[in-house]
Amino acid sequence: MRIILASRSPARRLLMKELNIPFECHTSDYEEDMNRFKTAPALSKFLALQKALYIANKYPNAIIIGADTIGTIKKRIVGKPPTIKAATVLLQSMSGKKVKVHTGLATILTDKQGKIAQKITSHTVTTLTFSKLTPQNIKDIIKEDDVLNVAGALTIEGESGKYVKTIQGDFQNVMGLPVFQLKEMLNKLGIKLN
Repeated sequence: MRIILASRSPARRLLMKELNIPFECHTSDYEEDMNRFKTAPALSKFLALQKALYIANKYPNAIIIGADTIGTIKKRIVGKPPTIKAATVLLQSMSGKKVKVHTGLATILTDKQGKIAQKITSHTVTTLTFSKLTPQNIKDIIKEDDVLNVAGALTIEGESGKYVKTIQGDFQNVMGLPVFQLKEMLNKLGIKLN
């Protein structure tokens, strides 16, 4: 059975390799609607499912994996910043604060005709505590990280990760793919993993 990751994220691809199973990537062009739900768990699961559904009909007899990561600062949902100025403001708002990173995960099983046979969604949250960020810290993050293509302008494995004081929860979730939850979902769909 083919396994398709509906993502262009290099971090998600790297984490998928840890499963030691063959997979392919097919970027989903689903247009994200960040206003669809008011809570991060509901929104992240919805977006993950829509990304997977967007390409599911192209892959009969397959499992399609969709993921979507968003952040919250005091319950305010933050996605990918549209501009460098917005990324700067966002990073300033994270300085010295707790930030929650939510990842919605969706797996879809298609039958031989390419119809949806089964759908499973889940949600994982990790809490990060940031140290105080100086204007120079923020400039360094913007210079080194791909801030416009990641939720909350945050790349935990990049420059911004240097300013995270504590992590409560799943580190892989912050990278965009909670592997433990994904294994459980794949097991339910008949892919047995250790």
